[in-house]
Amino acid sequence: MASTLSFSYLALWVAVYGALIWVDMRYIAVLVDVHTSTLTNIASGLAVVLFYHYGRQLFVPFLITSALGHSLAATARIDDLHVAVSLLFGALLTVIAFISARLWISRCQQCLDNVSVLFRFILIACFIPSVAMILLVSVPLYIDNQLIPGRLKFLYIEFSMTYTTSLLIWVSLYTTWRRGGFQLDKINKKNTGMTLSALMLAIAGFSYFPGAIFIILALLVYIASSGYWRTLLVSLVILITSILVMVPHSLGAFAIPDLDDGILALLIYVFTTVLVSISISIHASELRNAVAARDNWQRKASLDPLTGTVNRYGLLPELAIEHEFAKRARYFYTVAVIDIDHFKQINDNYGHLAGDQVLKDVAGIITDTVRQNDLVARYGGEEFVVIFRNTRASDATHVAERIRERIAASVSHIDDQSLAYTVSCGLAENHTDDIHPERVFDRADDCLYQAKKTGRNRVVVAPPP
Repeated sequence: MASTLSFSYLALWVAVYGALIWVDMRYIAVLVDVHTSTLTNIASGLAVVLFYHYGRQLFVPFLITSALGHSLAATARIDDLHVAVSLLFGALLTVIAFISARLWISRCQQCLDNVSVLFRFILIACFIPSVAMILLVSVPLYIDNQLIPGRLKFLYIEFSMTYTTSLLIWVSLYTTWRRGGFQLDKINKKNTGMTLSALMLAIAGFSYFPGAIFIILALLVYIASSGYWRTLLVSLVILITSILVMVPHSLGAFAIPDLDDGILALLIYVFTTVLVSISISIHASELRNAVAARDNWQRKASLDPLTGTVNRYGLLPELAIEHEFAKRARYFYTVAVIDIDHFKQINDNYGHLAGDQVLKDVAGIITDTVRQNDLVARYGGEEFVVIFRNTRASDATHVAERIRERIAASVSHIDDQSLAYTVSCGLAENHTDDIHPERVFDRADDCLYQAKKTGRNRVVVAPPP
């Protein structure tokens, strides 16, 4: 749904759009013979984004503004240019921008979600409208004898590349502002340093060190692959602005005898740099999102949905890792197996909802009692397991006793009833000759069996070897 456009914003955007087109035609470009459309295509990129955001509200004001602005500037600079031709060209700028916006909305609305859709956006919303623009303009230019034979191909390459580059920058900025779909890096010394480096390399590339312009590409690839999206966009804007300022004085590394070929080489460089940088950034974002989704899925798959503790499938890998670390670092850890006494009777007498509440309350007490770096897991049914990291059984016994006492002193409230219960616990620490962690777990489980057998509501510790 298009956003509402106030009169103040309407006046602002019309003024900016018209000024860019007028300045480009009046002071920078000649309609055909000199390389044109830089600021005009920047204006077109802005128009595409505004049409996407505001819908049709800006179409008529922009159409009138572009036609009049282009006509006033072009006729003032070119004496024998027909007013109708300049009006048509100016109006077509807005029409093509509007078509690009509609194609963006209808065919590739999520244009920055992945690289394949990005390239579809370039083909459908950028290249096709730019081809149509050049073909439509070439007819009246031929009639008016303003188009030199053989220049159509050159005009198409120039216009399509500057138009596409402008759209890529504007759409990237808009998408970042509107959706926040990319990781926005904070402003710090590192990012500021990379941005300033891009500025200095751009200036050097068009003055005393032409090769610096190619070092920028490597810097931008690093910025894009590292996920510094805001820094990347700022650096691209700096690069393009520097080129616009420096090109009238020097083409730098692209200064070759044939001016047309030099300009085309520069346009190809800018287009390739922008496309590669944004593509790498999008691909890097895809990879980060995929890794985050995988980690989130693994985290959810390893958690017990009722108690929020680790489940059996999350416990076993953690136990294996702890056992391996203990063997290498020669330290001890302790495993506690805790079971709720007479849990079946709770389910039978009070219902499964009451049993679920008891499980959640027990899990909460265990989690609150142990250290933050210890692992609490629901092994299955009413059985919980605690891995006391880097802890001897003698120390873990005190914690297990506190757990038992706290649970025995607590009650679970089910509807209007208060339900009391107890737990039994078995503990075992690892031995130096334990090849597998299952042996530690089995000893703790045997101790739990002894606690159950000898009266419940107690802690039994496995004897040392």
